[in-house]
Amino acid sequence: MINLGVRVEFYESVGPVGEPSEGYLGALERTEGYRAAAVPQIGTYLMAASLRVVDRATAHPLPGPERLPVRSVEHHLVPEREGKVPVWWDSYAEPGPVVVVHAALGPSPDDELLRQVIRQYVADGWERFGIDKSALRVYGLEARRDLGL
Repeated sequence: MINLGVRVEFYESVGPVGEPSEGYLGALERTEGYRAAAVPQIGTYLMAASLRVVDRATAHPLPGPERLPVRSVEHHLVPEREGKVPVWWDSYAEPGPVVVVHAALGPSPDDELLRQVIRQYVADGWERFGIDKSALRVYGLEARRDLGL
């Protein structure tokens, strides 16, 4: 099994794979926490339901389709010197891929639903938020404050 990270980037509108999405609103990211049989390739699909962070009955799903195409794959490398990670390295200790998918929120998302979705993801350890003054950023910071993070 491969440890996989996922970044969900939110846009006002999402174009097809290979075409740009428009109106970047921010992102949620978890650089680890998912297991996969293989690293997905660009254009293959992740099931949106597998990205839920709580049980099926109480989960607020990510907006958009049931299957999200992989837009890019980023490989996070870890330096090794003489068989060990150097002491100066202050990031993750293991290498790993992060797949990037896009989700459309539209120009005016349902604020209460978005607030609940962001809260459940923040509670599960997802990070990164929206651009300055976006709803994603405001709700992310609100959730971190409310959860004592």
